[in-house]
Order: sequence, then C-alpha cells, then structure tokens
Amino acid sequence: MRWTKNYVKKSLISYVFLLPVFIGMAVFAVYPIAMSLIYSFTDFNGSFATQIGVFNYVTMFDMSPGGQFFEIFNSFAVTFIYVIGSTLLNMVLSYILALFLKKEIPGIRVIRMLCYLPVLIPGFVSGFVWGKIFAYNAEGIGNGIINSWLMRMGLPTLTFFASSQTSLITLILTNLWTIGGGMIMLLAAFANISPEYYEASKIDGAGYFKQLFYITIPMSTPILFYNVVVSIISGLQIFATMAAYGTGMEDSLYFIAIRIYRTAFTGSNNYGLACAEGYLLFLIIALLSLVMFKFNGWVHYGDE
Repeated sequence: MRWTKNYVKKSLISYVFLLPVFIGMAVFAVYPIAMSLIYSFTDFNGSFATQIGVFNYVTMFDMSPGGQFFEIFNSFAVTFIYVIGSTLLNMVLSYILALFLKKEIPGIRVIRMLCYLPVLIPGFVSGFVWGKIFAYNAEGIGNGIINSWLMRMGLPTLTFFASSQTSLITLILTNLWTIGGGMIMLLAAFANISPEYYEASKIDGAGYFKQLFYITIPMSTPILFYNVVVSIISGLQIFATMAAYGTGMEDSLYFIAIRIYRTAFTGSNNYGLACAEGYLLFLIIALLSLVMFKFNGWVHYGDE
C-alpha cells in the first residue's frame, strides 16, 4: 500500500527540509510580485492608497505635457542602445578571447583565471574604479589615469563620463572588462565538441577557418544563445551604474531601472507608478525572451 506509515514519515521529513525554501519563495518572490501588481493599479505612496484604477498605465502612455511617455521612452531608448552595443561587443570579443585561450599550453589555466577574475568584482565597485580612471577636468586638474597619460603625450584629453555624448559609449567599453564570464562558458562549450569532427574535417582538407565556421561556431551556438539571452535580460535591468555615475550628464545614463527606483523612492514616492513601470519592463523582457526562443532555429544541439 502506498500510504504506509514509513512512506508518510519520509515524505513529511522531506517537506520539513523544503519548508524554508517554500517560505523564502513565498515571502521574497510570490508576495512582492503579487503586491507590486496590486500597487500598480493604485496611487500607493508607501503608507496608503486613495485611488484604484489603470491611471498609472494611462500616465505612462500619455503624450501630453504632463504625461510620462516621452520620459519613459527616453529611458528605454538609452537602455536599449546600451543593451545592443554591450551585447554585440561582449559576444564577439568573448568568443575571440575564448578561441585564443582554447589551446592547452603551459600556464593557460592561470591566464584564463586572470581573464575571469574581473567578473567577480561587484558592478558598483568597478563603477567607482572606472570613474576615477576616466576622470576628466577641462583645467587638467584631477584628471584620471587615462587623461593624465594623454596629457603627458601631448594628446587632447577625452571627456568620457563628463559628457553626454561620450558617457554611454564609455560605459559600454568599460563593460568589456567582464568578457571573461562569457569566455568561460564558451571554453566549456568548446570542450564538449567531439575531436572526431575536427579529425574528419582534416581528412577532407578543411583548414582552420572552415573548421571554425562549420564546426566550432555551430556546435557552440547553444552557449552563444544562452549568453545572448542572459546579456539582454541583465542589460535591460542595469542599475548598478547609479551608485557611481548617477543618471549621467544630461540623463545620458538614465536607464529604465534607475527611473523606476527614482519614481518610487525620490520626490513624490509614487510606488504605484513605479510598479506599473516595473511591470512594463517585465512585459518587454518577457516578449523579447519569447521572440528569441521562437526564432532560435540557428541554435544547433548535439542530438540534431
């Protein structure tokens, strides 16, 4: 009989060990998700709500002078530019780096470790470091390392984060410091490619580039797809830059996640509108994810 005393006892013990996980998910995931959805239909300010309706969503798409549409659109535009630039550069350069570090030579593991170490530095910490390195002062006083070197070589200094025209591209370039994360994933993908494919291609006279485009790249597309999805989702939620750069010069780094935070916790403390903006971001991420999984025919798995 299934419901024996021993079976029930073992099941209860299992659920007792799982109980902390269930409680944690309920308190820190399910409850905030449900409450934020409810708040998005109210004017909740942290203490009470006086209105219920879809007015927050109407405000977000209101193009009149008092509406939020153009401000939210600008934040999404800045965020998408960052995501596209950062994802493309990270994917290409991490792949090239992985190809260079693919071969087993003396000391290669140490080199791989050194390339990966920057990934372990928290984003807000690296932001302060890059802020100091790229510091700019038109008077030449208090410049960072890069501009100090340029001045000593007699070259013009660069504005980096001090100008709205260069701050976003500077941030994208500093993000390349973490390409070691994608590199490690790709090295794992390369290790799973059977050597028999390369041996057979050599017999057929294939050179390095034919092997690269017909074996290495196709067989590593699952990890490439994973890296693209993760990079896009994390990029759309970028927030750590606020600690070091704020919203940038002329709001050039005013990402949507930062706007959501400032809507909720500064000024009028409009939690309802912030929750609505958060759900808008959630829907955009969900739709992009569905599109990427729908059109993933370029991904080749080993059993296909």
